[in-house]
Amino acid sequence: MASLALIALSWITFLIVINKYIYQIPSILFYPLILFGISARRLYYWQIHPFYISKLRTLPQPTAKPHWLWGHFVHLAEDGRQILEWCEENPDADVIRTLGVLNTERIVPVSFPMLKKTQAYTFIKPPFIARSLNGVLGNGILFAEGEVHKHQRKVLMPAFAYSHIKSLAPIFLEESARLVKFLREKVAANKTESSDTHEIEVARIFSSLTLDIIYHAGLGIQFNALEAPENELAKAYDRVFNPKGNTGRIFFLLQSLIPGFRFIPIQRNLNLWRARQTIGKFASDAIAMKMAKYEDNAAEKTARGEQDVDILSVMIDEGDGQWTLQGMIDQLLTFLVAGHETTASAVTLALYHLSLNQNVQDKLREELHTQFPGGYDTVKTYEDIESLKYLNNVVREVLRVQPPVVGTIRMAKEDTYVTGQFIPKGTLVNISIASLNKSRKLWGEDAHEFNPDRWNGRQAQNTMAFLTFLQGPRSCIGRRFAEVEFKSILLSLIGNFRFALKEGRTVEFRNSITYRPRGGLPLEVTDVAGW
Repeated sequence: MASLALIALSWITFLIVINKYIYQIPSILFYPLILFGISARRLYYWQIHPFYISKLRTLPQPTAKPHWLWGHFVHLAEDGRQILEWCEENPDADVIRTLGVLNTERIVPVSFPMLKKTQAYTFIKPPFIARSLNGVLGNGILFAEGEVHKHQRKVLMPAFAYSHIKSLAPIFLEESARLVKFLREKVAANKTESSDTHEIEVARIFSSLTLDIIYHAGLGIQFNALEAPENELAKAYDRVFNPKGNTGRIFFLLQSLIPGFRFIPIQRNLNLWRARQTIGKFASDAIAMKMAKYEDNAAEKTARGEQDVDILSVMIDEGDGQWTLQGMIDQLLTFLVAGHETTASAVTLALYHLSLNQNVQDKLREELHTQFPGGYDTVKTYEDIESLKYLNNVVREVLRVQPPVVGTIRMAKEDTYVTGQFIPKGTLVNISIASLNKSRKLWGEDAHEFNPDRWNGRQAQNTMAFLTFLQGPRSCIGRRFAEVEFKSILLSLIGNFRFALKEGRTVEFRNSITYRPRGGLPLEVTDVAGW
């Protein structure tokens, strides 16, 4: 739209110049003409098409009245609960229609067939999402589409295969043991005669830990952000994921709506540029070192060593020369940035829910102590982690009730039909993960409750009901990596400490790139003796 307006304005300006020397018509008359043309087009798509012309206008809609400018966006909460309410207002619908900013139409898939179809290659990421996020997350598999995505996924699969993730489990456990030591020292240093409990803000600590894990397991580099959170690279990540105040959501909206906004030299953009440059240089240097080692091994006909189990080593070794340097940098940026923050958010949300549900926390701790009475040091392998059934239940229930990423948006790349409903090209699809994960239609009447026991067998009717990692061809390639990492951290924490929310304290959450507590999560931490 903006480019068409610019072309039109340039053309009219050209005509004005020609007219000045040929026809002598008052030049000022051309500007109201172009202004009227642009305004009429915008008015049509803003106030006429969605209400009187669109083929989607007859779909079920929320009872909440849309704002004349912001549409239903004005009603949305950080956790997506309004969308859940709108879906439950229309329990028999396959899809509901909502209105976004400037009354842009969005559909929310509700039924299993609709969810399955809208996660296929017929639906792509909208350009404004790429504008908003690829400057932060890299131009990797997350933003690839169609055949390019299929190829990238195929080449990346060996690095995220089940057999390889098993070999990464000791790294997850080793790094989690460092966290236990770190927290134990903090609690001991603040212990008093009257209390052995110390309140600690845990969210930033988990961000540092998962940064260490992602660099250790992803690049084979010992990073130590947990002990030194003020180093340059750690601060770069902090600038990306912890903007001050409420700027994150507003900034994302402006980047989405205004092409080229990310190139304006305002402070938030400058912070992101510096952060991306720092993270990118670190990734490219790591790739250069790995490539040099790989070439030396090839020259000496030496196989990759058993210690080279990190993602980058496997990418290079199994890639068979298919990766370019820039291609590897793009994939690693996506993996390093998105991978560490989503897990940090998941662990933070897990402790929040376990602090509110002490009975679940106690039951999980009992499983850990009973199955591994020798302490967390005796949990050493992937098989040890996976043997903890209640831990698996808790992790899945946390990810169901409050996924770290609350939703994603797709766009129809062509006219199509889904369950008999015509979807015009360009239609935006709001896949509200946080809402659909708690849908009574998909999960039953107790869908809103935090209940890990539901995973003992009585689950949803269809895999599409659990959307935390999405499903189908666009599902998260790093799912198994994230789950095993999450379990490793959580078992180390709950086995060694008790976590509680201070009486009377309330926690507010914000949704930027991930769903996180605003201002951090202070929890009362008590060392549990004997494990």
